[in-house]
Amino acid sequence: MSGPVLLVTGATGGLGGAVVPRLAARGDRLLLVGRDKDRLAELEAVHGAPGQVETLTADVSDPEGARSAAEEAVTRYGRLDGLVHLVGAFRAGPLFLMDADAYEQTLRANFLSAVTATQAALPHLGQGARLVFFTTPLADEPLPALSAYAASKAALVAWARSVAHELKRGGVHVNVISMTMADTPDKRAARPDLNFDHTVAPDLVARAVAFLTSEEADGLYGAVVPVLGRFEFRSDLSGPPR
Repeated sequence: MSGPVLLVTGATGGLGGAVVPRLAARGDRLLLVGRDKDRLAELEAVHGAPGQVETLTADVSDPEGARSAAEEAVTRYGRLDGLVHLVGAFRAGPLFLMDADAYEQTLRANFLSAVTATQAALPHLGQGARLVFFTTPLADEPLPALSAYAASKAALVAWARSVAHELKRGGVHVNVISMTMADTPDKRAARPDLNFDHTVAPDLVARAVAFLTSEEADGLYGAVVPVLGRFEFRSDLSGPPR
């Protein structure tokens, strides 16, 4: 096999089931990393193939866990060509109910995990490598009771755009996908009252990941690509939806 080798961190989350088969279908070689052993076993049972799609249990928000994941990808496949960082967490609550630990945990999940995963992957990356991260429109237009989540994603975007400038001289592409809530069975079960017209299908996000990890995205460095489905911000001043 000669397809690119991608480290997919947070593969056990809601997007893994769409991103993994999309990338594997075009011949990419994937090391799926996550903390949930049972979910990793499910992914391996469905998508696993020795030498193409393999799994590893690790916590990439820990620098040592991130280093071991990157090194394991190189050990198994001989090289590393990119990172798709699906790690993240959603946290909601008004300021007076969110202590400093809540902010720190959210920042670690949504921002610092990207830092540690990238620092671990970087020594193994060469010309044409691809790094993909994920943000939300709330990073630009935060809503009430989402200060921790919005701030952590805003930090991620600022960091990723800065790193894109650092790495583009070496031919490494760093880009971000901005998305709203993914329409998954778990989300529908947990939020049956939600208007899912404003969510986004995971397959649409997976298509954007495939684009950003391909030569078709050669001109993009530090881009924030919106994959929002029919999501929109509304105001009473704009009148009723049409």
